[in-house]
Amino acid sequence: MKVIKGDLILTENYSIDEDLKVEGNIICKGGKWNLNCWNLNCNDLNCNDLNCWDLNCWDLNCGDLNCGDLNCGNLNCWDLRYYAVAFAYNTFKCKSAKSGRANAKHFCLDNKIVYKNKICNRCGAELK
Repeated sequence: MKVIKGDLILTENYSIDEDLKVEGNIICKGGKWNLNCWNLNCNDLNCNDLNCWDLNCWDLNCGDLNCGDLNCGNLNCWDLRYYAVAFAYNTFKCKSAKSGRANAKHFCLDNKIVYKNKICNRCGAELK
């Protein structure tokens, strides 16, 4: 497992073939917002596209999220794709949440899941 003490600031796309533990925050800058890894453990994560297998963090803000299992305090994303379980302790906000298993679960312990409205890419209108 690769351990980074403090914050990880990404200025380009980042891919790693081993587990990653960031003791601080993961911050993506300069329009490079893609992070690929196997197991990720961090405090706060803000990125555009995230692909990983196991994700454990406190605050997660991202665009498209693909993962195996998700465990976080606060989740805010566009489209969530997960394999077995996705849950948040406090807040869970997304446009959609879909699993690859029939008996998978996604839930929020302290509040209801908030499904955000989708926006048309061409005109910016809210989709129903």
